[in-house]
Amino acid sequence: MHNTGAAMQNPFKFGSVVTGSDFADRRRELAELVRELTDGQHLFLLSPRRYGKTSLILTALESLGSRGTLVAYVDTFRTTTPVQLLELMAQAVLRAAESRPERLLRLAMELLGRLRPQVGTDTTGMPTLSLDVGTSPRSVLALQEEVLAFPERLAEKRKRRLVIAFDEFQEMKRFPGASLEKAMRSHFQHHRHVSYLFAGSRQTVLQDMATRERSPFYKFGRAMSLGPIPQEEFAPFLEARFKRGRLGVSSDVVEAILAAADDVPYNVQRLCHQLWDMLAGKADRITEGDIGRAIAIIVDQDTPYFSAAWDRLSLHQRQVLQAIARAGGRNVFASEFLMAHRLGSHSSVQTSLRQLLKEQIVLKVNGEYRIADSFFREWIGTRLA
Repeated sequence: MHNTGAAMQNPFKFGSVVTGSDFADRRRELAELVRELTDGQHLFLLSPRRYGKTSLILTALESLGSRGTLVAYVDTFRTTTPVQLLELMAQAVLRAAESRPERLLRLAMELLGRLRPQVGTDTTGMPTLSLDVGTSPRSVLALQEEVLAFPERLAEKRKRRLVIAFDEFQEMKRFPGASLEKAMRSHFQHHRHVSYLFAGSRQTVLQDMATRERSPFYKFGRAMSLGPIPQEEFAPFLEARFKRGRLGVSSDVVEAILAAADDVPYNVQRLCHQLWDMLAGKADRITEGDIGRAIAIIVDQDTPYFSAAWDRLSLHQRQVLQAIARAGGRNVFASEFLMAHRLGSHSSVQTSLRQLLKEQIVLKVNGEYRIADSFFREWIGTRLA
């Protein structure tokens, strides 16, 4: 036995955005994003939660930036009003071109002078922007028109392509009315030097925004779905990290780890993080039995969250989840399944599943209903058995 790995930092990251060497290769998706956005295309990136969407976006922007493209990232989730989103967008676009507050202010005065911009700095020293927004509808409309025209004006001035990524873009649907959405489309469709990426984890909402005929963004860009990381890419990434702690792991055990976590990147990294904590410096190899022990620890750690989620469900939704946890979700509407689990009518199961899908507690994968979080499934199967 040895203790070399015990003092090393755990190389498996979860729950936060990662880039650089911590980013698990998504070579195909990364290359596709970079290529399409470089070519001036617009994309809608659809992804379930915990699939590493934001890390992929930031890695793509990093790659584009290294090639001389101007890049801006807008986290729509941080905004609660159209005005906040417009200010955040203007700030992100300015930061794409300038990082020094005094130069950023000069650029803002030149291109957004009518909005009387003011520049400060945040706690990290990054420049922040505030705009003079009056309370009248006319002043808000003026802000909207100026900011939405701004990306193209900036890209033309700098003679470089600009890529703007809106993360959790579907959060716009919470704003009253659709006036900002319509205004965005009417401006963005005329931008020749700006590529737009719209990403979100509420897949059905974002998909509707991209594909429904009555949506302002109908056919504005191609929809691209983010799936699990292919095993042939993920397995070498995991093996290399375990080797840092001199932890041997066979290909069969790596396959078992991926299967236990349903190939979901967040859950895979979480499980590997726990295995490292358990074994680095204390063992030479990871066994399949270790996987079960690690999952039991994670389930125990997350019991408060799972209990809270369970409390919010209706009794019938709980029944449906218990049935899927026990028997899988391939034949949930078959009469044998309904009778075996006392689920009642086909329509009541459909109603419960519709809500569970909307809340992303359940996903539909290749025609099968699956509990989205494999650890939650384990909690239901063991703690509520």
